[in-house]
Amino acid sequence: MICIFLGAPGSGKGTQAKKVCAAFGMKYIGTGEILRDNVASGTELGKRVKVTLVAGHLVDDKTMIQIIEEKIKKEDSFLMDGFPRTVPQAEALDGLFEKYGKKVNTVIFLDVDAREVTKRILGRFSCPSCGKDYNVYTDDIKDRLCPSDGAQLIQRSDDTEETVRERIEEYSRKTAPLKEFYENRRSLINVRGTGSPSEIFERITEALDNKN
Repeated sequence: MICIFLGAPGSGKGTQAKKVCAAFGMKYIGTGEILRDNVASGTELGKRVKVTLVAGHLVDDKTMIQIIEEKIKKEDSFLMDGFPRTVPQAEALDGLFEKYGKKVNTVIFLDVDAREVTKRILGRFSCPSCGKDYNVYTDDIKDRLCPSDGAQLIQRSDDTEETVRERIEEYSRKTAPLKEFYENRRSLINVRGTGSPSEIFERITEALDNKN
């Protein structure tokens, strides 16, 4: 099965995508995670995209397509989180799938309004020691210390009000049209992205079971 997750920044795509991959035995391909890891490691790719990411903009299509091709060409069952983000990227992805004999089965759109995603993003923290992610609005965190090991939790450098606003505006301009693109192909399923993580996960798995 090949699945794509769509939704605004902070809609919960990454959290839910990893749970879906574990449940369905799919490989997780998260482009945001790939890019951030490269920035943190100081790779050539990381140096090239760092300024773009910090400003809240999208990485150029050529770079993203190269990254995606390397990740998918040998995989038969995977979930893509963070790509495509524009209609031209979706069309380029179609070309890659045709090249390697693959086809998208389902596109999940997590529907969350702008006010809610802004709140979620500004509440996100992670542990630099164990790597676990938390949110001050949904998790029991005291003094912003990791419940697992007591380390001081940190925020992503691009999780600021200004950058979040820019990312949501960029999403509205470039990514939202993807919904119509995949609706026209009858592969998109709209899933309400509010409620508890377990409730959202249940909606997603039910949608995937019905589709496949």
